[in-house]
Amino acid sequence: FKLFKKIVKPVLFAGKPVLIRGKHGIGKSEVVYEIANFLSWDDKNQKLVISDSPVNNCYEVVERRASQMTEGDLVGLPVISGNRTAFNPPDWYKIACEKPVLLFVDEIDRGTIEVRQGFFEMTDSRKLNGHKLHPGTVIVGAVNGGKHAEKYQVGEMDPAELDRWTVFDLEPTCEDWLDWAGKDRNVHMMVWEFINGHRNHLEHEGEFE
Repeated sequence: FKLFKKIVKPVLFAGKPVLIRGKHGIGKSEVVYEIANFLSWDDKNQKLVISDSPVNNCYEVVERRASQMTEGDLVGLPVISGNRTAFNPPDWYKIACEKPVLLFVDEIDRGTIEVRQGFFEMTDSRKLNGHKLHPGTVIVGAVNGGKHAEKYQVGEMDPAELDRWTVFDLEPTCEDWLDWAGKDRNVHMMVWEFINGHRNHLEHEGEFE
């Protein structure tokens, strides 16, 4: 996690979408929200600023789960203007078009093919149905796929989909967990001391059944 948080910043600064792969419950969503605390937008120079410490005017995180979406959740609702039909984008996407935010799309590999194709366009062209993202909006996704896919009910992403992302496979160490658990007393000290002394008990090994 320490390495990821260090090297993901220049990737986001370059405007590349980031995809985090890893098992459930390891803190993928939490690290996304943590990253947003270091991002801000320089309106005068129209550029993303990544700080070394959390900032007050940090990025808002707009989160959506692809597993709970349909095509309509991407396209929006139709409106008639004269003899033409257009589509108003949904609120979450309109926010990402109007101001710089961290757009976090979770469980992409659990979405339908149609929904995933929508995110394909968004990561490839930074637009959806003709509506362009704000130049400062950054895109981060999360999946359980990769080498762990066989244990989950997910649709593996094909090479063209993956090519639109900068992919990071997160495999947290026991040190990562101890560092997180010890901060602000996220867990009881007795639990921390037990795991520190019996590190093989942090994660279940073998079949989940």
